[in-house]
Amino acid sequence: MSLQTRSMERTSAGEKQQTWHQYRIFIEEVNSLIGSALVEEFRNDNENDVNPNIIVGNGENLPRGATKLINAADPKELGQIVLDCDIVIFHQNYCRAEYAYKLLKHGQYQQTKTFILISNPMTWSTTPLKERKIDETAIRQSMGGDTEDQPIFKKYDKFTENDLPIRKINFLERLKHLEQQIIVCDKPLLHAYIITPGLVYGNGEDILYDLFKTAWMTPDAELPIYGDGNNIIPMIHANDLANIVNKTVTLTPNEKYIFAVDYENMTQKKLINTIAKSVGNGFTKNVTTATEKLLTINVWLRPTQVFESDDQYIDANKNPIILWQSKEGFTKNIIKIREQFKQYRGLDTVKLIVHGGTTSGKSNLCKQLANFYRIPHIQIKPLIQELIEQQSELGELVRNTLTQVKDQLVAEALAIFEAEKKKKKVPKGQPEPVFDPSGIQPRLPDSVLIQVYKWRLDQNDAQNLGYVLDGFPKTLEQYEKLFLNEEGQLIESIKPKGVIYLEYTDDQLKERAKQINDNPRYSEDLVVKRLANFRKNNEQLLSQYEQLDIKRISDSENAFELTKDFITRNGPILVLQDVKDEEVVQMDEQQDDVSPSPQISSIQQEKVAAVQQSQFQQSQVGPKKKGDQLNKSINESRQSKDNKKLTDEQKQDLIRQQERELLDQRSQPLRQYLADNVVPFLTEGLINICEKHPENPLQFLADFLEQKGNELQALGQ
Repeated sequence: MSLQTRSMERTSAGEKQQTWHQYRIFIEEVNSLIGSALVEEFRNDNENDVNPNIIVGNGENLPRGATKLINAADPKELGQIVLDCDIVIFHQNYCRAEYAYKLLKHGQYQQTKTFILISNPMTWSTTPLKERKIDETAIRQSMGGDTEDQPIFKKYDKFTENDLPIRKINFLERLKHLEQQIIVCDKPLLHAYIITPGLVYGNGEDILYDLFKTAWMTPDAELPIYGDGNNIIPMIHANDLANIVNKTVTLTPNEKYIFAVDYENMTQKKLINTIAKSVGNGFTKNVTTATEKLLTINVWLRPTQVFESDDQYIDANKNPIILWQSKEGFTKNIIKIREQFKQYRGLDTVKLIVHGGTTSGKSNLCKQLANFYRIPHIQIKPLIQELIEQQSELGELVRNTLTQVKDQLVAEALAIFEAEKKKKKVPKGQPEPVFDPSGIQPRLPDSVLIQVYKWRLDQNDAQNLGYVLDGFPKTLEQYEKLFLNEEGQLIESIKPKGVIYLEYTDDQLKERAKQINDNPRYSEDLVVKRLANFRKNNEQLLSQYEQLDIKRISDSENAFELTKDFITRNGPILVLQDVKDEEVVQMDEQQDDVSPSPQISSIQQEKVAAVQQSQFQQSQVGPKKKGDQLNKSINESRQSKDNKKLTDEQKQDLIRQQERELLDQRSQPLRQYLADNVVPFLTEGLINICEKHPENPLQFLADFLEQKGNELQALGQ
């Protein structure tokens, strides 16, 4: 493909004439965190379908919005593309970047070109922090300028681009030499810039990936803080970095060296604690060895003023040129960043309610699902006990409420006991009856119970992985208070994705209860009473569940398999999990809900566990990060002794190929589902559009699909 810049005029009835200008852009490593953000920033094919920007780069896969991939390792091909492009952006391989810059520096061309080098914040890592002047400190304190509690931010001042001459670099010599060449570039047709970002975060993560992964998938993980953690780390979201690059290309400022950092004063300790609390369990530990060099950097950079007026830094919200996504920084945007991680890594959650009468097997099924998908099994008794032991505001509310309820129940029971005692005279020689309150078990009122469940569903493990609710809600009122907001809409962050209804008759459930020995909770009278309460509320609750997505199961032996089929009805579930050795699904009897099952031998148990382990491994395929396998077991069956002789690059290629094949295999059910149920009717609708040429084709297609859906529903399909 020939890359040529051209302008096109486009007109239509009722439209003003509009001119599109096409740019040819080279972006290094388009599949990396920075590269993919740059592609999204510069692509305009969604606005201009006539002559959109031509984006070329190197990488494994052609991303959406890019035009073609090249072999950047081939100097001839790389050089030809660089000289043919209007904008050239490098951010990873500084050897190739130097080669490309020299081609542009000494090459001959007629149109203006822009070269962007995204540098490395480590180039400032050996420069001592800039101490704040005493008079300047006093002035800022008097003006209320110090907002940070950490002494380090009061003692030191931020570096600006003007401090570049005092920077000290003890390594990265090639990068240092390239930066020096760019700064003195005076070629009229070449705009060359250096953009030094902070630690880049967001989207699928890169530097912070291991921290996110550990916090995401390990319930008892302690995230490491190197040293005391008080070192300052400049940071920027990948999309904000891409926007700054775009503004540099568009506005061509006079300054050649630009900082790309957000406005948060971040330390390593604050960063790790934020990830631990908002993604993981909140636990951290101090370590003496750092696994990532960028987390040990100690440099304070000021957000660039290159695109702002002199007073803009004081009032940064006034007419901003940079279209920030995370201007306030990592901490204030952590929930959005967590959702981006889930989205970009293709992760999904399993959020289920398991509903049914007493002894229907709810707890048994919930435990199987929780072990298989590694999701929280939420039961009322363990949940309340957890809060009773917790020193928190909600824990105190639960303790006080239970105490008050029990005191009231004890007082009522004591009054009844005393009344009965007066009516009955104790025979001579027999001891008088003594009131025993130990058997009185208080229950939380719905007003507190709903707070307890909302708190649990908002915890990070439930937000990241999902949950299985064991027999709750029990009434329509509980459902509405738990899952609906004040406007009557489902709360997006905690709403269930489906309901499993273990549907059995009262006679079947009573028969199950008879098989449970030595448990007074399953006496005939109590079971009859509990079933009556269940039936009383069941119809209203089921009618609400029908609006979600419900699976009725009456086959206790295959309930687990049927539930898994229901969960994967729209395609495989991708979860970010390690595979543990010797994972066995326990079949212990639950206190609250018991489903009797026949005894099996230890050999049979081992076979079941092996099958379930294999199924678990096959279901845990997630997106791949360079140099990391999300599932350690993905390639075990394909590894051989000959692989040990392969080079590292060949091993990486083999792993990529195997993962692509496995992901393709896992996506087959979803593709078949779409081919069977969606594509035929969508194709028929498009054919009708081509034949009839309606004025509003989208509305026509929507009406057609609605009519077709009604027809299929009438036919019972």
